[in-house]
Amino acid sequence: MEHVTANLRPGPAIPGVLVLLMTIMFTIVTRGGPDAGETSWMILLVPVGILASCGLAIAAGFCSFFPQLAWIALATWALRFTAAGGPLPAYNRYVLIAGMVAAAAMIGLQFWRVRTGKFVPTIRDPEGHE
Repeated sequence: MEHVTANLRPGPAIPGVLVLLMTIMFTIVTRGGPDAGETSWMILLVPVGILASCGLAIAAGFCSFFPQLAWIALATWALRFTAAGGPLPAYNRYVLIAGMVAAAAMIGLQFWRVRTGKFVPTIRDPEGHE
């Protein structure tokens, strides 16, 4: 149980998931508003937000499997907003898919690190304190 707990900590996932949620939700909310013409240039920043959130999830993946898994799940949800007529331009679909591939690669790397012993979980208490 300790091994599973050490490798599936949800805490490191918070920054990457929040950035992706804010990027997608901000775009959805502002896309159809009265200032839609003024915010149209901001739609070009969506791929930057997606890539930044993926980078945060991958960086957090060096201490847990959960950030990449959570990011992939959220990116799968966000793909539906890139469909025809959706609030996000279609090219964001490719950015999301590229991020999902990168996050999956990080899962493989972290699995290798755990398997070879190169990753030492920080949840262990070497002195046995409770």
